[in-house]
Amino acid sequence: MKIERPNTLSGLVDKRREIAGKVGETRALLRQLIIDLDHVDAAIRLFDPTYDVEGLRPKLPQARGYAMKGDVTRAFLEILRKADGPMTTQELAKHLMTERGLDPKDVDLVQTMTRRAGPLLKNQLKRGVLRRTKDPKHGRFSFWEIAD
Repeated sequence: MKIERPNTLSGLVDKRREIAGKVGETRALLRQLIIDLDHVDAAIRLFDPTYDVEGLRPKLPQARGYAMKGDVTRAFLEILRKADGPMTTQELAKHLMTERGLDPKDVDLVQTMTRRAGPLLKNQLKRGVLRRTKDPKHGRFSFWEIAD
């Protein structure tokens, strides 16, 4: 016999099962990573039995959305070339986030990306690649477009 539960409880039970499944997957992955690490350590010791593998600092994985030097600037220029008109720094940041699979509704991340975009855009302004305009209707916001 199936027990009827209120939607909230049912949702919480389903969420718990989902999280428990991820914990199980993560434990299995961690176990495999430890085994792999042990194998690599053993291979290193074959070449140099005195090598201090425990003294090696871990190499952290690259952050999601990581960009190489110049990638973001190129992406902004490409977005502006395809745009119907001038765009604000925040609009550019949100477009870039969408292209990179980041959530453009994440207010903190949008602020961070917008803040980081400013210097890149100003550098292109100095080089004559971009033009900045102001729109009295939009107050303090600058609009960016490709310079002619």
